Amino acid sequence: LEARLKDEYRKEREKVNSKPLGMAFVTFQNEQMTAIILKDFNACKCQGCHCRREPKSSQFSSKIHTHNWTVSYAPDPQNVYW
Repeated sequence: LEARLKDEYRKEREKVNSKPLGMAFVTFQNEQMTAIILKDFNACKCQGCHCRREPKSSQFSSKIHTHNWTVSYAPDPQNVYW
């Protein structure tokens, strides 16, 4: 039974990793930290169009393509299909 469950788990994990959703949910210690991170990544509005300022970068920014990220508050957990 244990071997079968481990095999099912491995197969499910492979399936999940082959179909990324392109999103993540991140939690922070407090609302202030959340606001700082959101501000760092937010797009600004310029006369109806969106322009991006570059968020603070790290040694991993280019590898994980942070320039393509859109960061926003998550919906209420009751409105997420888990």
